Parts: sequence; C-alpha cells; structure tokens
Amino acid sequence: MLFAASGTAALLLIGEWLWRKKITKGEIARKFVHITAATFAAFWPLFMNRNDIVILSLLFVAALVVIKKLHIFNSLHSVQRATYGEIWYAISIGVIALVFKDDVIYAIAILHLALADGFAAVIGAGLAKRARNFRFRGCRKSIAGTLTFLIISFALNLSYWAFATHYPINNSGIYLSPILYSLLSAALLAGTEISAPKGSDNVIVPLLAGGLLWIPTVLLAANVIF
Repeated sequence: MLFAASGTAALLLIGEWLWRKKITKGEIARKFVHITAATFAAFWPLFMNRNDIVILSLLFVAALVVIKKLHIFNSLHSVQRATYGEIWYAISIGVIALVFKDDVIYAIAILHLALADGFAAVIGAGLAKRARNFRFRGCRKSIAGTLTFLIISFALNLSYWAFATHYPINNSGIYLSPILYSLLSAALLAGTEISAPKGSDNVIVPLLAGGLLWIPTVLLAANVIF
C-alpha cells in the first residue's frame, strides 16, 4: 500500500510540476495524471490484495475531496467545466477490485479508464476544432476522441481473448468470435463513455468493460469471480 500510495502521489506531483512549467495545460494536464496513475493502478494486484486496494481507493477519495475543496493541485482543476471525474476515478478502482477477482479482467477494466478514456480526451483536446466537436447532454465530445476510444478499447478487448484465455473459444456449443465481440464491446463502451454524465464514466465504463469480458468467460465455463 505504501508503494502504491507513494507512487500515485509522485505521479500527481509530476503532473503539477508539468502544469506549473506550462509543459501541459487544461484537459491534457488533467488527463496526464489520470492516464499514468490509472495505468499504475491496473497492476496493483501484482503486489496488493483486493482489501488493500479498496482501502487505498477510499483514502484517495477522501484526499481528493480535500484537494477539490482547497484547490491544492491546479493540474487537476485546470478545466472550466464542472466535473467530479477525479472522485469517480478513485471510487472506480475500489469497485473494480471488489467485483472482478481475475487480475487480467481487473487490469483491462482499469486500462479502459487509463488509456481508452484518457487518450480520447487528449486527442480531442489536442486536435481542438479539427476533432469535430459535438455536444451531448451539455458535455463537449469529439468524433476524433470517440474514434480513439473505440480503437484502444477494441485492442484491449482483443488482447484478452487472444492472449489471456487458456481454454478453447469454441466450447459446449458456444462460439465466440474474438474480433467481432471485441468490436461490439468497444462500440458499446464508446457509446457509454459519451452518455455518462459528469465523470461517472470513470466508474461505469471500466465496470461495463470488465462485465463484457466476464460474462462470456463464465458462459465458456471459466470460473473467474469465485
């Protein structure tokens, strides 16, 4: 827990330093912390048990509430729109750790938060008007960002079916096409990311991403949760 907490704190400090040096700004500054910290969190089960991850996520929620109230880290609050994404982000790690006991499914669910959602925002902000912006329920989204999410999500899902499964895909009369299922999962997750309000996609998207891997795994007779 000390290693995970200190590593996350270091990433937060690096993000703040980059913002103060004007190397990053706005949405990119905020997403730098999200991408790096969530990628780190995806591998916590390698050296932490699930209870420790849940406890640490709760501590991060408390810390982020204080940070948000006191406006301590400017890199996390350098966008003007109202968002609770940082708090949802910390909650998500604990929820995913509780729900999914398989380390690979946990990792891919969290990497959706880190890579798919994170780089979608970075690409959308980086391309600005060229990203073809649109609004959904008052939130600004972009076609370029959504396509980025779709591609990364597809790669993450396909990686699970191609490399992390240890049983035949065709089992007991059930056939699953890894490419087609990964594409359908990515499309559903991209739509969810667009429609989820005020940062709640930081919980909904990884939870759904893990579920879309877990459900067919159970149908194919692999005991993942218990």
